[in-house]
Amino acid sequence: MARIELTEEEQETLSQLLKMTLAALEIEIQHTDHREFKAHLQHRRDVLKRVMFKVLEAKAAAVS
Repeated sequence: MARIELTEEEQETLSQLLKMTLAALEIEIQHTDHREFKAHLQHRRDVLKRVMFKVLEAKAAAVS
């Protein structure tokens, strides 16, 4: 597994970017009728949610 060290500013920027991207993906998923493309978007959303969880987990560990 790859490890990336981020500064606090980089973590915050990545977190904000992930939040914006996830919000946009949710809208795209809701408006997509093509089943295969919708499945692709849902998979991408799930991957981004996992990344977001890891970023938030790392931020919490840094504070502790």
